[in-house]
Amino acid sequence: MDTFTPTAALRQQMETLEAALARLADLLGRLPLLEAHVYPLPAVPLGEEHDPIDTIEVGYLGGEAALVATLAAYRDHSARPGCSTKATLRLPGWLRFPAASASLLTPLIEEINGHKLAFKALVQEAGGRDEKFELVHGALPGVITLQVYRKLTLLQGELHSLGFTWADKQSISRLSREQVLEMLERSRRYVPALSDNEEWSKMVDQEVYDIRRLPADVELRIRRPVKTHPMINLLWQDREPRKQQLKASLPLLLCSDTAPSVTHLGHYPPKLRQARRDRKIGGEAIIERLHLYRYQG
Repeated sequence: MDTFTPTAALRQQMETLEAALARLADLLGRLPLLEAHVYPLPAVPLGEEHDPIDTIEVGYLGGEAALVATLAAYRDHSARPGCSTKATLRLPGWLRFPAASASLLTPLIEEINGHKLAFKALVQEAGGRDEKFELVHGALPGVITLQVYRKLTLLQGELHSLGFTWADKQSISRLSREQVLEMLERSRRYVPALSDNEEWSKMVDQEVYDIRRLPADVELRIRRPVKTHPMINLLWQDREPRKQQLKASLPLLLCSDTAPSVTHLGHYPPKLRQARRDRKIGGEAIIERLHLYRYQG
């Protein structure tokens, strides 16, 4: 019978994951490294996580230095001193090993990703947002769950090309007036840390009043900028569909005897897109804290 408390179970799951990651580090250190490229990104200081991103200066490491940085990133699950916990660690990049390495790496990568899923399941079982926070930070102070959840990517086959780019699109959700009202009612329960309960309730009351005054068939959208992040575009030689796109949060592992052509990650914003960076959101702002806009038909 399982007698672990949720805190003990989460700690044990983290120990199991870290042990598997240590075995991966040992294995990668023994395999022939054909090439390695990673692009360190600057840390985001505490308090600047919501500031608009105008530029990102990208670094570069190759060869053994890239391997060392990759192994450190795979095992880095904690907040860094002086850095925002809302701007998680990202290390775009890729490492290539011989095609024969796939038989050794595949079962271990699958095991590690399974441990990550098990960790996430334990956190989700805790209940609501506050309960999850208390469980994680009570069991593992300083751990950033997203950095634990991120799966490792192992690819094998013949790649024609591999190119890094930046994504900074906007997410758009279309909502009815009633859906927005339901959202506002739910928000009453989540009073921000620096807000007074009564003041928060009055603000939500005003927002509810403003929404109820709108026509029933009003077109409302929540439009939020997606945090700028690196992506990787793959073009395969030996499969369909040939094109594939992945988030480049951690270095991917490629088992292939053939070197693909590469487009390295450059600074943000790319020169070709600088002229388009002042795009307007459009619409009439209704509730700024929700990024809620009204659109005319």
